[in-house]
Amino acid sequence: MLHSYVIQNILKLKVVLFNNSNRYNSKILDIMDKLSNLALSERLSSLVRPAHYKLQLRPDLTTGVFEGSVSIDIITKNINKHLCLHTKFLNIESVKVFNKDGQELVIEKFVEEKHVEQLVIVLNNTLTPGSYKISIKYSGDLTRNIVGFYLSHLKNKRTMVASKFQPTYARQAFPCFDEPDFKATYDITLVKPVPYVALSNMNEISRTLNEDTKTEAVTFATSVPMSTYLACFVVCDFDFKEAKIDANGTGNNFTLRSFAQKDQMHKINFAQDIGKRATEFYIKYYEVPFPLPKLDMIAIPDYVSGATEHWGLITYRETSFLVDEATASSKNKISVANTIAHELAHMWFGNLVTMKWWDEVWLNEGFASYMQVKALNAIEPSWTMLDQFLTKTLHPVLVTDAKLSSHPIVQTVATPDQITAIFDTISYNKGASVLRMLEGFIGEENFRRGVSDYLKKYKFGNTVTRDLLSSLEPYFKMDNPELDLSYIMDTWTKQMGYPLLNVKPSEEPNTYIITQTRFLLDPNAVQKNDSEFNYRWFVPITYKTNTEQYQKILWFPDTADNVTLKLKDGENFLKINNNQVGYYRVNYPLYMWQNLIQHLKSNTGQLTISDRAHLLNDVFALAEARIVPYDLALSLTTYLTEERDYVPWDTAASIFGTLSKRLLNSVAHNDLQKYVQQLVEPLYRQQTWTKTNLNVINGLLRTRILSLATSFRLPDAEAKVRSLLLSWLNGHGTSEPVLIEPDLRDFVYYYGMKSATQSEWDTLWQIYLKEEDVQEQAKLRYALAAPRDTEILRRYLTLAWDENNIRSQDYLNVVHYISANPSGTSLVWDDVRSRWPQLVERFTLNSRYLGSLVPAITCSFDTSLKLQEMETWFTQYPDAGAGESARKRALETVQNNIRWANTQKPAVVDWLKSHLN
Repeated sequence: MLHSYVIQNILKLKVVLFNNSNRYNSKILDIMDKLSNLALSERLSSLVRPAHYKLQLRPDLTTGVFEGSVSIDIITKNINKHLCLHTKFLNIESVKVFNKDGQELVIEKFVEEKHVEQLVIVLNNTLTPGSYKISIKYSGDLTRNIVGFYLSHLKNKRTMVASKFQPTYARQAFPCFDEPDFKATYDITLVKPVPYVALSNMNEISRTLNEDTKTEAVTFATSVPMSTYLACFVVCDFDFKEAKIDANGTGNNFTLRSFAQKDQMHKINFAQDIGKRATEFYIKYYEVPFPLPKLDMIAIPDYVSGATEHWGLITYRETSFLVDEATASSKNKISVANTIAHELAHMWFGNLVTMKWWDEVWLNEGFASYMQVKALNAIEPSWTMLDQFLTKTLHPVLVTDAKLSSHPIVQTVATPDQITAIFDTISYNKGASVLRMLEGFIGEENFRRGVSDYLKKYKFGNTVTRDLLSSLEPYFKMDNPELDLSYIMDTWTKQMGYPLLNVKPSEEPNTYIITQTRFLLDPNAVQKNDSEFNYRWFVPITYKTNTEQYQKILWFPDTADNVTLKLKDGENFLKINNNQVGYYRVNYPLYMWQNLIQHLKSNTGQLTISDRAHLLNDVFALAEARIVPYDLALSLTTYLTEERDYVPWDTAASIFGTLSKRLLNSVAHNDLQKYVQQLVEPLYRQQTWTKTNLNVINGLLRTRILSLATSFRLPDAEAKVRSLLLSWLNGHGTSEPVLIEPDLRDFVYYYGMKSATQSEWDTLWQIYLKEEDVQEQAKLRYALAAPRDTEILRRYLTLAWDENNIRSQDYLNVVHYISANPSGTSLVWDDVRSRWPQLVERFTLNSRYLGSLVPAITCSFDTSLKLQEMETWFTQYPDAGAGESARKRALETVQNNIRWANTQKPAVVDWLKSHLN
């Protein structure tokens, strides 16, 4: 940033020129704009810091505008003549600055610099280091979007207001120092209609009635120090249920409240129960008291993301919170439980201790993504969440991270678009996976103690990755005195990608040499030499044999050419990476793979659920990268006739789903269907279509098997689904409705609608429009995108654009659903390209959800023509905003698809043909 007097003089000159506008001055103004662009950084100066905010907001739920006033106590550590803070979309009406004695200072001018979303206050005299107060009056619009401070629409034309500030949207609600490192305390007052409830981070301490306006000013207790993105404001007419949280001696007991619309109160019991048990688990796990006097959770009808961890007031999309026990599936419940456990983990990890800047966001999101699994595994062990971690978290990110378009966990970001974009699968899924690996080699209890130390040491502060590792280091050193934990973890967090371990037999009996290379799905990809570790990793190797699972880690340093693994006499079977805890892939010689396949067939239960899923996942990734032949990968799936567990079948279903897309419109596609039918039919015959009392995990297995059989058109399954759907459709709204079991509804609705007529679709559309349960609505939105008839899909796409039919928060999902249907892919691709300016206007380029739409639509493209269409379109609209990295991913995926069609497809076609014959 240029020195403050440069900024001050540029701004002065801009004001003079603006007030004396003429043809020449406007040219000079352009130059001044460019100079101020150079002078102002995206980041605020660290030498001016907020200490306390006193904020009052007066939202008008009828007109959709709000008025605000904020006083910010600041401390400046340098001499300057201007102050900068963030603002966006606010009408600044007055600005005053006072010194510590309360004297008002003369302001020469205040100017909004929109390109950096900042308000610059130029003072007449120089500020010396010390304490000051900035007071600002302003107004804003509640109807711009569903981020910042906004209006949400309820039934019967009622409204409410809510806020969503993460990562850079607090500046749309009040002028502030909108960076995570600028923690401050808050005194918040919300003005609300008398019958309504006002909620914020802290507990309510007073109300002041205004008889004239029929409003109340609700004031909340002074907050603990927190980042701007964690502040939260809600005004609604909701009801709540409450439960006491037992802190078990770690701090005080407190109340957990769950809020929802009054007619939805019967749907919050599940969330309240999970919330109570997960919170009590975290207090015990962290050994750190919950630092606020209360904790609220609320379901909001219009919400852009799944949920946000606003401190003391967690906000959720309704589908992430509401559960009707009578109609919700096990999958719905697990999804809601995951979201709740994730957000509650943040109350400590992210809120109490916060990253210094967004490039370390993985500290928040990766940790919460792993802790949600640990919490649910503790409070609902029968769900086997640690096994499900593989298919839900690890396997998807291993695909993303095996491409050149990936990025390191810790990545430099500056602009709001870059910050929004980093909330991606790398920060969440890879972050969680790497933490799981770290816990694996440091030990569960050591990991817990290190995390507890970290939270106690840095509470109410801001940290970087090294601070967490320094808290874990002493526990790591107990067993590894010669190793450096920070260095080991740097190889995983500071470079993208991951290693492939290659196992080769040594000349010495029962001994193996292990080497490492970077794993890339495209073996011909040209990687830059841009990593300080040269794309080598410090790898913790675990392994098991036919006689023993070895707990001691075999370390493979990034600087070593290889490591040697020696087995004992009688150990004739080797499987590396126990339970796929390590974030790497493993390749064996062909004879060892054959040995593993035979072992899977004859001793399926000797390998754990996670180990079996791991072998399936690894071998197909290796085949994709042309490291092993596809014959080998497909041969491994023959063991599935012996498989009886959910997670391996879930892994297989994902693999077969990918192959199905790639073989579409070919004879081989029919062969693949027949092959999968052969594999799944024995287990399919053991399932029932009627309600059972299965536990959650066996219920998930049943659903997976029935849906896999249906999607691969097993005649019996396909006929059953179509019959169920038609009986349900015809009986809907009658005195004798046909009920479909909740666990089966999503795929029965979807596959039952595959051959739907326009009339059947219209009936389902009317059912959707009248449906009030949000989980059921989501299933119906998905099913409406199922028909093979392109004209039906075209109509759905048109109807979905109207917000009276589909809320904006759900529109992009609908587009994704239609594009995932082969009959709708081209339709959506054409529509999105022609409608792009409207999409940008509605969702903004800052939306990572809009950005991720492009790779979702194009993921099945496999021709040079489609690749060229993408490149042409990207050239036409070069500004991608938060979707820039998504475009790179999309292009690389299509390039890989083209390569696969040319190089690997023939082998798959031949294997299927010969195997069926």
